[in-house]
Amino acid sequence: MDFKKPKKNLNKGKPIEKEVDDSIDEKGLVSTTLEVNTKHLETIFEDTMDFILRPMAMGARGELKMAVGYLETMTDNISISNYFLENLSTYNYSVPEKAEDKFKDLGKILESIPAALDIEESDRWDDVLEGIVEGKAAFFLEGYDKAWIVEARMWQERAVAEPQVEAVVQGPREGFVEGLQTNVSLIRRRLRTQDLMTKPITVGTTANTNIVICYLKGVADEKLVEEVEKRIQKVSIEGVISGNVINEMIEDTPMTPFKTIATTERPDKVAASLLEGRVGIITENTPLAMIVPSVFWQFFQASEDYYERFPIATFNRIMRMFSFVLVLSLTAFYVAIATYHQEMIPTQLAITMSSIREPVPFPTVVEALLLEGILEALREAGLRLPSAAGQAVGIVGALVMGQAAVEAGLVSPQMVIIVAAAGVSSFLIPDFSFVVSLRLLKFLLILLASVFGVFGLVMGLIAIMLHLNALQSFNIPFMTPVTPFKLRDMKDIFVRAPWFAMGKEGPSADDSEQSEVKSSNDENNEQYGGEGNEEDDNKEG
Repeated sequence: MDFKKPKKNLNKGKPIEKEVDDSIDEKGLVSTTLEVNTKHLETIFEDTMDFILRPMAMGARGELKMAVGYLETMTDNISISNYFLENLSTYNYSVPEKAEDKFKDLGKILESIPAALDIEESDRWDDVLEGIVEGKAAFFLEGYDKAWIVEARMWQERAVAEPQVEAVVQGPREGFVEGLQTNVSLIRRRLRTQDLMTKPITVGTTANTNIVICYLKGVADEKLVEEVEKRIQKVSIEGVISGNVINEMIEDTPMTPFKTIATTERPDKVAASLLEGRVGIITENTPLAMIVPSVFWQFFQASEDYYERFPIATFNRIMRMFSFVLVLSLTAFYVAIATYHQEMIPTQLAITMSSIREPVPFPTVVEALLLEGILEALREAGLRLPSAAGQAVGIVGALVMGQAAVEAGLVSPQMVIIVAAAGVSSFLIPDFSFVVSLRLLKFLLILLASVFGVFGLVMGLIAIMLHLNALQSFNIPFMTPVTPFKLRDMKDIFVRAPWFAMGKEGPSADDSEQSEVKSSNDENNEQYGGEGNEEDDNKEG
């Protein structure tokens, strides 16, 4: 079934462009005539299959006429029926002698409704329509110039499950889902403090997607929070289909292959970042959260580093940083050595490599590009296929195609080893999007090495490092705390120091200490250099 694009007259804060009735106030106010209000709703939602408009009456003889409108796919029918309509039907309403006293007992009527249902009054159609499309129910009374907007939202939501990308051997198994309230609750369970702020912002001229900014009051820099809020409010787009839309529109340097805003599907990682003074951004309908500001070294830090002992975590982190060099330059370095600098290879090894490579008709650079292209195609195919089939395609495809290419004389065995080593190294880095950037730059370095040799490779690496040093994430240098160098924050960069040496105590309950932390944040941003105190989350439970 094909669904129509949402109409512009549902936009928040915009007047209704469709003329439905001459009795509707030009200012967009609710009419005192029930029939006018119901006709207005019917016209607005005339092509909406899930819109329900139900008339009703109160009193022994139906003296007080009412109507309720809602979207049945977004609203809990049971809550409306059991907690609202049932209480209204049992309310003993009597017609007053004077007409002006007709709505004098509205307060008593509302008191009969359970407190679990949040009820608001509004005389503006913009608020009424916004509430309906958000899953709320709107009630209208004959002769009353306001509508009751009842909180009864309910829709299908995926259950909390283990993260698919950031899985760990030790640690929590909970990951974000598409529900905004569920994601916020996962963070609040880990940070049980009144200082945890969750500020909502609506983005999208048509979709009206909700976004929540999370931070710890007194820990996060107020200027940082204001900057995040300012950038999100400036986003002008019809709808936020994915959190990556917000990511690209608020980052400092959009034209860069490197992501400067970290994303995660783990609530414990967001909670740890908030304890450091960072800000979390959660987008509705997206099972990911953004963390700002982010630094280069953050992409080598895995959640499991903080659930393992520090020697193991340090070894794993050094392995990831070494894999960064291999992914970028291993294939390019081999191309440069084999093409221009054979004297750097030991004589016996050079003779062996030359004899093995003799039947290969292509230059070394063509071999490298061919194998790297096949590897990327297999990797992409594995992602698009179901999980079981994808693994089979990735493993079997690489073995079969690699062996077939060697036997056919298209590539040499040593090139297969080099490309395979670089491919395996890419899986050591935890952040998938960050690895994709390295894989793209790898092809550029291969071309430079094929033309200029080791000199071209070194120039390419220098250009990449200069570019990284020029990047910023919400006005924080991307390479901090290495450039600019801050010794205090080096405890959680190349190594993961023991917890007793970290010196990260988190937010203090003392007001004087909170103000001291805040003033320190204003002077410098030293707390952005490390991953976070994620182990504190375990101690809290």
